[in-house]
Amino acid sequence: MDKQKIIEYIFNNAQKEDNEEEIITAIEDAVNQIELARNFFENVSEPKLVDYAIYLEEAAKARYEFLLSEAKRRNIRVKQHNIIVEAI
Repeated sequence: MDKQKIIEYIFNNAQKEDNEEEIITAIEDAVNQIELARNFFENVSEPKLVDYAIYLEEAAKARYEFLLSEAKRRNIRVKQHNIIVEAI
């Protein structure tokens, strides 16, 4: 095998893993944003703030759905040890 091809292969694999990690991190962030919006909704009573909380949640959900579809399109899979389980 050509030395240059080996270097390109290693670089491309590392770049792919970085992109996958970015999407996984963005998905986790979107989930956190949904939770924050829901908590905000639960703690406001002013009608305009209620509307704003709903808007925040809908925006976070749209981002989450987009990121999930992008992960699916790229065939990104999460290894079991990367899954965080919440303690109940």
